[in-house]
Amino acid sequence: MIKVIKAGLYTSIQDLGRSPLQPIGVPMGGAMDRESAQNANALLENEPNAAVLEITMTGPVLTFTENAWVAFSGAIFPIYINQNIASTNTPIWVKAGQELRFGTLEKGVRLYMAIKGGFLNEPLLGSRSMQAHLSPIIKLEKGMELQHRSGEKDQAIILEKKSNTPLGAKKILAFQGPEFKYLNPEQQEGLNQQTFKVSNLNNRMAYQLLPSLSAFEKNQITGPVLPGTVQITPSGNIMVLMREAQTTGGYPRILQLTQESINALAQLKTGDSFRIKILPLN
Repeated sequence: MIKVIKAGLYTSIQDLGRSPLQPIGVPMGGAMDRESAQNANALLENEPNAAVLEITMTGPVLTFTENAWVAFSGAIFPIYINQNIASTNTPIWVKAGQELRFGTLEKGVRLYMAIKGGFLNEPLLGSRSMQAHLSPIIKLEKGMELQHRSGEKDQAIILEKKSNTPLGAKKILAFQGPEFKYLNPEQQEGLNQQTFKVSNLNNRMAYQLLPSLSAFEKNQITGPVLPGTVQITPSGNIMVLMREAQTTGGYPRILQLTQESINALAQLKTGDSFRIKILPLN
């Protein structure tokens, strides 16, 4: 068991979400940067869908009451086990009684902590992911106790592996969406040439980008959307749907990010800038 001494800004348990339930209107949810979450699990030879901690911006303080193997991947934080510095992208043996804490974020936004066998919170609709408007608890709270399997020193292999998700990406890749063709030439050119920034309106559901494009009015019926769908509002605001996005939406879908670029965007914070590269469909 792990005791939560301090919860951090937004630390939650995540796996790969509830994608099988999207057709009936349940948002996917799950780790924002899937590549880094799966990398942390791979370091411990866990299943790719094993539940991990997603640590956002400010890390928690945790005390281990049992031995465990852990591994970290994603954003760059100083990591301390008691007073000793720990490394990312390699298995780490933590002993009962030791305390885990984090320094100030250096790069990226989200760090993933896997534990051998995964975290064992109660699954809901086939997933252990904490999720807004669905889970009774959406993030760690002080005093919580996190369940996991006890570790044995010979369980983990000596392995180093790094995630492919870039931190501070300057280029986000996307395909044209169903309504891209209705943008005027100036708006299409703006998507290709404009440097965008992540606004302060960003969370696990969506990122709003700055600047806006010119006003865009198009009447259409509500249609299916996915994580990575880029929509434009009538006033020209651009929103990128993220892992906890709704499954349908009424705004025009002008782009669709690649899976790798959803991961990369999840590691950008307010004020970070990037360009969008629109890929050919063939």
